[in-house]
Amino acid sequence: MLSIPRKHSLQWFGKGPESVQQQDFAQISSPADNKGPQADAIECALEDWLLHCYPPTAGKATPAIYRKILTSLRGYLQVQNLDLDSPAHLLTPQIATWAVLRTPGSKRQGEVAPATYNQRIAAIGSFYSWARARGLYAWPDPTEALERNTVQKYVRSSALDVRQVRQKLQQIDRSTPRGQRDYALLQVALNTGRSARELAGLRLGDLSFQNGCILLAFTQGRGGKILYDLLDARLSQILYTYLRTIYSDNLETLGPQSPVWVSFSDRTYGQPIGQQTIANICEAHLGITHIQQLRHTFAFTMDQLGAPVDLIQNRLGHESRATTSVYLAELRKASNPYVARLGDAFGL
Repeated sequence: MLSIPRKHSLQWFGKGPESVQQQDFAQISSPADNKGPQADAIECALEDWLLHCYPPTAGKATPAIYRKILTSLRGYLQVQNLDLDSPAHLLTPQIATWAVLRTPGSKRQGEVAPATYNQRIAAIGSFYSWARARGLYAWPDPTEALERNTVQKYVRSSALDVRQVRQKLQQIDRSTPRGQRDYALLQVALNTGRSARELAGLRLGDLSFQNGCILLAFTQGRGGKILYDLLDARLSQILYTYLRTIYSDNLETLGPQSPVWVSFSDRTYGQPIGQQTIANICEAHLGITHIQQLRHTFAFTMDQLGAPVDLIQNRLGHESRATTSVYLAELRKASNPYVARLGDAFGL
């Protein structure tokens, strides 16, 4: 709790410009209260906001992302001798500066993508909207003065060349457990179109057998959706062989939370790998740093094979057909079905 009131802290909100009757932040009932008497009042408010606006029943992804956004912003503000309870006119320029910064350790350069910036502003705005409605923040929402970036959906979408992917996959040394893992993981990604978060979240309890093939249940989808993929018999055998190599005869007796994709690093050996490790695997074998390209390649290849849009929509987990149509349109931009006939026409 905030034991010593300071100017612009939550205990001073009653003296704010709007003269709203304020509720003491420390009185908020929140899961964070279980952290003991030293629990931070603002941290309690953040947890209370997430619990009320983004309950676990609606999925875990959004609250996890929003918690990370607000925690990162708060750390940045504290370096400037500010906090989330500071006046709006002091917060707005700081939020604008922070919202375009990349996270520490990011391999990419420059400002974040417009969509990332918008997501950060949306998360912050959601918190302040909730805080003001509860009478916890007397000043205006500090994000109201910030413009949102225009985002052209899927403008950077691009698929990999299938022939090159096949060649690079064949070069993976599958005589080692690490090679078997990398090959199986990339094949599952390319054959299902699932995101890095969904892939990293796979556990043995998410696997079952159906007519000799492996059925995968992806439980880490957006909005708490569970999506299923029945693998091809050949891919099922590849995945099963990898799991047998890793777990040997213990495979049938392991707990359901045992990871499908295990780490081989000395520090985290045997533990589940995360999204960054999946990105490293993509870069090592396919030369790409954007994991999303595997999903793009799945969608584009399905489209080229003649799969109907409705089926692709279903496999990708899109809510609307319009989203999938825009997605595919961007992926098709570089593909001209008449390129060979044009070459013939001009005498190539």
